[in-house]
Amino acid sequence: MRIIKALGQYYTTRVRGAIVRRWHRREDTVMTFDMTEFMWRNGATAAKQDVARFARLFLAVFAILGFCEATASAQNRGAIVPTGDMITARSGHTATLLLDGRVLLAGGGTSSAEIYDPSTGTFTATGSMNESRQSHSATLLPDGNVLIAGGRGDSSAELYVPKTGTFTVTGSMIDDQFGHSATLLRNGKVLIAGGERKGPPWPTAAAAELYDPITGKFSLLGSYAGSGLFFSGGPIWPTANMLPDGRVLLAGENPPEIYDPATETFALSGGMTEGVFQYGMYWHTATSLRDGTVLVSGGNDDWTCGGLANAEIYDPSSGTFKATGKMSTSRDIHTATLLSDGTVLMAGGGSGWCGRSTNRTAELYDPVSGSFEPVGRMAQSRSGHTATLLGNGTVLIAGGTSYWPMEVLRSAELYQPAASRPRQRSVHH
Repeated sequence: MRIIKALGQYYTTRVRGAIVRRWHRREDTVMTFDMTEFMWRNGATAAKQDVARFARLFLAVFAILGFCEATASAQNRGAIVPTGDMITARSGHTATLLLDGRVLLAGGGTSSAEIYDPSTGTFTATGSMNESRQSHSATLLPDGNVLIAGGRGDSSAELYVPKTGTFTVTGSMIDDQFGHSATLLRNGKVLIAGGERKGPPWPTAAAAELYDPITGKFSLLGSYAGSGLFFSGGPIWPTANMLPDGRVLLAGENPPEIYDPATETFALSGGMTEGVFQYGMYWHTATSLRDGTVLVSGGNDDWTCGGLANAEIYDPSSGTFKATGKMSTSRDIHTATLLSDGTVLMAGGGSGWCGRSTNRTAELYDPVSGSFEPVGRMAQSRSGHTATLLGNGTVLIAGGTSYWPMEVLRSAELYQPAASRPRQRSVHH
C-alpha cells in the first residue's frame, strides 16, 4: 500500500502538474492518452513523455507487486526448516508416531533404532532390533507397541515396547517379504500384503498374511485377485489404505485390489484412468483424504524413465478412479502426508530407475481445487525418506538417499505449515 500511495503522490505532483502546466500553455490542445496502445492522440510531445513514463513505472511496480504477492503466497503455505540430525544414516527405514507423540525410527540397512522428540527437536538412541532390516513395515498397535515385520530376505517379526525402549521377538511370517504394506484392521489384526519374496525368480509376490496380536502369530490368506507385474502372482511394493467401510485399497497393479476383512478375500477394483501403470505400479504414494477418497500420486510403471507426475482420486462409493491435477514435477519413492488442514504435502522423491537425480522440492495438494502448488524446498534432496505428521501439525522429514553422488542421509527437516510457524513482530518506522 505504501508503494501505491507513493505512486499516487508522484502522479499528483509530477505528471499531473506537468500536464496542467502544458495544458495552460496549449489551451487549444486536447490531450487523450490511450492506455491500450500506450500512445497519445493529438497531444503535446512533452506531456506524452511524462505520462508514458508514468505508465511504464506504474506497470513495472505492479509487476513487482505481483511477484512479491506470489512469493508471499508460497511463504504463507509454510516453510521447511532443519531440525537435529539422526544418530544413524537411514534409507528404506520406518518412522512411527507413538502414542506419547514421539517418533520411532527403525532400520534402513541397520538393526539400530532411535527416538525423535518434537519437544526438544533431538534424536536419542533406543534399543536395537534383533535383525538388521530395510524395506520392512512398522505398525502401531492399539496397546501402543509397534509391530516390526520382514525386510529384505527376512520373515521374522518383533515388537517395540515404548515403555521399556526394547524390542522383543514375536511369531515369524510364513513368507519372507520386503516392500510390503501393513495395515491395522478394525478387528485389531494386521494385514501384511504385497511384499516381494527373495528370488529367484524375480519378481515373486509373497503371500498375504494376517498377524494376530493376541496370539502373536501370522496366518496365510487366500490368493490375490490379480496376476501382478510380469505374472509375479500379485501386487508388489503396494500402498494400502483403509477405506471408510473397513475394506483396504491395495494399489500395486492396474487395476488395484480391494481386501475385504469380512470375507478375508481380494477382488479387483476399477482401473485407473491414466494411460500409465501399464507395466506395473510401484514407488507411488496413496493418501486417505478427509472425505474418504484416496489420492494416488506419482510412482513408476517399470517403463517410464524419470517417474510420473500424474495423480488420481479413488472413490470408494463408486469403486472408480478419476484424474486430478498433475504435480509440478515427476516423483517416485517420495512421501505424501495428510496435514491437519486436509491438504497433502508431497516431498522429495527420485526420478525413476534410470539414475536421474533426486529432488528437494515440495508441493501441496488441495483437495478442494484439485491442484498442486509449490511450498518451498528442502535443504537436502532425498528419496526413500520418511515424513511423519507430528502432534503439533508439523511434519518430520528424515533420512533417505540423495544422488548424485549417492549418499544415505542422517539429516532431518521439519515442514512447518503457516499456522504453526512463529509469528514475526511487525516493525514500523
